[in-house]
Amino acid sequence: MTGDDEADVLVIGTGAAGGIIAKVLAEAGIKVVCLDQGPWFRPEAKPHWQPDWEWQRATRWATEVNVRGLSNDYPIDTDSEHTLMWNGVGGSTVVYTAVWPRFRPTDFRKGVEHGLAPDWPITYEDLAPYYDETDLLVGAAGLAGDPAIPPRGPFVGYPPAHARFGERTGLALDRLGWHRWPMPVAILGEGHDGRPACNNCSACQSGCPTGAMYDVSLAMMPRALAAGAKLIPDARVEKIETDASGRATGAVYIDRNTGLRHRQAARMVILCGNGVGTPRLLLLSANARQPNGLANSSDQVGRNLMHHTAGIVEAWVDKDLESHKGVINGAHICEEFAETDPRRGFVNGFTMHIVRLNGASYQALGSHTAHRPPWGRAHHEWFRSHFSRGFGILVLGDDLPQPSNRVTLSETVTDSSGLPTAKLHYRLHPNDDRLVRYGMERAVEIARAADAFDIKVNDFREADGRYRPPTWHLLGTARMGDDPATSVTNLWHQSWDVPNLYIVDGSSMPTCAAVNPTSTISAMALRAARRIAGDFRALAEATKPISGAPS
Repeated sequence: MTGDDEADVLVIGTGAAGGIIAKVLAEAGIKVVCLDQGPWFRPEAKPHWQPDWEWQRATRWATEVNVRGLSNDYPIDTDSEHTLMWNGVGGSTVVYTAVWPRFRPTDFRKGVEHGLAPDWPITYEDLAPYYDETDLLVGAAGLAGDPAIPPRGPFVGYPPAHARFGERTGLALDRLGWHRWPMPVAILGEGHDGRPACNNCSACQSGCPTGAMYDVSLAMMPRALAAGAKLIPDARVEKIETDASGRATGAVYIDRNTGLRHRQAARMVILCGNGVGTPRLLLLSANARQPNGLANSSDQVGRNLMHHTAGIVEAWVDKDLESHKGVINGAHICEEFAETDPRRGFVNGFTMHIVRLNGASYQALGSHTAHRPPWGRAHHEWFRSHFSRGFGILVLGDDLPQPSNRVTLSETVTDSSGLPTAKLHYRLHPNDDRLVRYGMERAVEIARAADAFDIKVNDFREADGRYRPPTWHLLGTARMGDDPATSVTNLWHQSWDVPNLYIVDGSSMPTCAAVNPTSTISAMALRAARRIAGDFRALAEATKPISGAPS
């Protein structure tokens, strides 16, 4: 095993959190080394340039890790879900929709609201300035003044236009008298900070090649490297190492190209591996001092897995909406039902996102609801009446954290390096089942208000009735808190058990809200990085968790 020069900070994972942390710390003059188990996919490698880009999106560029099955991935051992993630420089910002809403103030105090989920150790107001700063940093585009949320800082410009598709669906929401607002996105409708405006190529989820969509590999890691950070791709971390006192000393990683093991020493380790990768690595790092996994004296590592309770309704109208063109994220977000109303029979709420249906091949294969055209003579008639005339309504609910929903290590499945992979177990809480059924009924109302002639519902249930969703968001499995007995880190993302180990990603979230988490993950990462950069020497040498109110 070879050893590398000691870093001040070792960042494991270069997704939404890791990229921002690397940039901020490197710009502060801190010696940063980043490890990522995947390669750095260059813009020219993305399917955008190929005539079979839709086929590639369904195969080697699929968002579902078990479908893609590349050597830089690790398979997921589960019968509970379809796990979506990307393993490579940029993480899942490479293949996502760049939707950029914020959590609401009540999302940070569910313990006060109903007691079925914990309060965060920080508030919306604590995070607000970091939300504002990351909006400018990533190039968030939107329209100010949404009455459903607190005022937010300036956007860099307007989001890409949705034209006919947005008009028809907006009128449907207006007929119902429900809230709607243009979806805030990290996709540029006009050029900003050296990045071009979106060209509406529609290939967002198979990787934006131009940089119009915020992708950490294009917009953040180059800045980190320019500031002095070092990036080692294709480096699969086997374990985080600790010394006799229990402090982290670095990590052992496998060079996937040679199979050789290396030791990267560091004064501080920051783990940013997502809601599945992070608990997996902590469990793989078990040692004699911490036999149940690193940083796991609370037995909370891997527990409380959340995905957002989800379902989707698709609808088709008698007018060409050009809904196969342009960015694939939502034209509108509806937050009419985002807050708890006990009269509905459940706690928490949901949002509805009005989305496109992607290209011709994707629609021919059934789009989001498996609504496939018939083969034979009727195929062309069906396609003429449906293609470019449809839209989707994504219901995104706030699912409750349950200790039984968890990530453990698989006893039977390994990755390409022979390491045990993650085993996932997820079952829907009865409260969340009622929530998503109510939400799907509201989505059908939108379809009818748009005068749809064909409506298809996908509530992500198998033939036996079991809920098995596509898990776009992987959250809650190493949550922050104010009590070492019930959380993995404190309010600054510092491990209770390993004082120079920080955990910053979707696993940090005590609750998951009813909107996409990337904006919040990015704000949390910026907040943590500012704290570390501001007092690095003391924090790197700390022998117990720091204390103090949020700044």
